[in-house]
Amino acid sequence: MALAACGPDDVIVAPVVDGPAPGSDAAAFPDLDEVVITLAREGSASDLLSASFSRGETIELRGAPEGDALVVHLTGRLNGGDVAYGRTCAFALDSEEPPPTPHLWFARTVKWGDLDASPAAARRGGRAIAYRDGSALFLGGDDASNLPVTALERFDPATGTLTTVEDVFSRRNATLAAIGDGRVIVLGGVDSLSGMASSRLEVIEIDGGGTARVDPSDHAGLARADATAVTLSDGRVVVFGGGPVGGAPLAEPVEIAGDGATVAVRELRATMAVPRRGATATRLSDDLGAPVLIAGGLDGAGAPVAQAELWRPLREDFADPFTFAPAMRVPRARHTAVRMPDGSVLVVGGVDTTGLPVRAMELFTVDGGFADAGLLPPGAGVVDASVTTLPDGRVLISGGRETIGGDPVAGAYIINLDPLDGSVDAVTTDRLTMARAGHAAARMCDGTVVLLGGTPLASPVERYEPPPLGRR
Repeated sequence: MALAACGPDDVIVAPVVDGPAPGSDAAAFPDLDEVVITLAREGSASDLLSASFSRGETIELRGAPEGDALVVHLTGRLNGGDVAYGRTCAFALDSEEPPPTPHLWFARTVKWGDLDASPAAARRGGRAIAYRDGSALFLGGDDASNLPVTALERFDPATGTLTTVEDVFSRRNATLAAIGDGRVIVLGGVDSLSGMASSRLEVIEIDGGGTARVDPSDHAGLARADATAVTLSDGRVVVFGGGPVGGAPLAEPVEIAGDGATVAVRELRATMAVPRRGATATRLSDDLGAPVLIAGGLDGAGAPVAQAELWRPLREDFADPFTFAPAMRVPRARHTAVRMPDGSVLVVGGVDTTGLPVRAMELFTVDGGFADAGLLPPGAGVVDASVTTLPDGRVLISGGRETIGGDPVAGAYIINLDPLDGSVDAVTTDRLTMARAGHAAARMCDGTVVLLGGTPLASPVERYEPPPLGRR
C-alpha cells in the first residue's frame, strides 16, 4: 500500500504496512475484526481524517490535506478491544511533489517481532543512537571472531530497511553522541591495531537519500578510553573522564560543538573532584543550561565511585564538592542512568565494589540525593542489557545477563515511576525472541524500539511495539 494522488482534490493515503512474520505472536494479521486508520498532525490529539475497515477491505484514506508533519496511525481491533497498533514517522504532503510512501510497523502491542533483516555481522558490545531523521545507527562491537565490526548500519523506519551505509574507524568502546546540528560523533575508545586510546573523532552525516559521509579528524584531548559524553540543551557535547589505556582517568572535560558544517573541539579548564572511567552523564532537563549529573564509574584505582558530581554548563564548571557531593547507595560501574518524566534520574544495574551484580535500583533527585528504588526482578539483565526510554516516559530493559559472565537472558521489563508517590515498579513485558547480551537498542521516530546484536551469530533484528500512549 502507498500514498497516492488521484487528482488535485482526491489524495489517497494508504501506508506501506510492515510487520512480523505471519503466525508469530507479534503478528497482527489476519485475526483482526476491524482496522482503524487515521491521519493527524504529529503531536496533535485531533485527527484530520479517519476511517474503519473490516477484514479483507483495502485500508486507505481519501481527501488527505496538504501539510507538513503528518502521521498515519493504524489500530487493530479484536473482540471489541485494541490489540495492535502502528504509526508512521512524520511526512509531508505537497500536491506539487511526488507523493511519499511512508512505511508503518504494525504489530501486536507490547510485543517483540523479528524483522526480515539480519545485520552485516554478529555484533556484541555495539552501540546505537537515534539520528536526526528518526532512523537508528548501529556501530562498534565485536563479530563472531572477536574482531571489531567497522560496518556502520542504519535502520530506517521510513523504508523499513537495514543497510550498511559506511565503514568507521576500527576501535572498541568508543563514545557516541549527537551534536546540536543533528550529526552524530564518535570519539575515543581503544584503537584495535595499537591498543592505545584513540584520538580519532568521526563526524557522521546522512543525506536525504540515505548516503552516509564520515569525516575524520584527530584531537589529542579526545584520546580517551571509557569516556562519557552528554548532549547539552544548546546542542554542545561535553566529554567527561576516560583516559589512556592503563593510565589514570582524566579530570578535565572537553567540549565539542557543531555549526552544521564543521566541528570545534575545546578543552575546558574545570576539573572533576573524582576523575573516573565509565560513568554515566545525565542531563536533568531540557531547559537551557540544565545541569548534568555524573554518577558512578571507576576511579584511578579501579574502584566504583560513590560520589556524584554536577556539571553546570552556563558556568562551565562543576558544583563545589563541599556543597554538592551526594553518594550513591551502592557505588557501581557498568550501570545505566536514565532521566524520568519528573526530572529524577533512575540508576539501574552494574557491578559493585566486589565485582558482584547490583540488582538494587536508585532514584536521584536534586533535593533528596540518591534513594532506594527497589530491586530489578529475577530474570532481568543486570549487566549488558539495553535500557530504552519509551514514548510514554516508561523505561524498557531488555536482555543482558543476571551475573557477570552468565548466560544471556531473553527477559524484558517495563519500569514505571509513579508520579504521585515517586515509587518505582518493574513489570514483565514480552520476552525477546532470543536471549541477547551486549546488544544495542534505539527508539525511532515512530516510537518503536529496534534492537540488534548480542548473539554469537548475525541474528535477525527485533522490533518492539510500545503502547500507543505518547505516540501522537
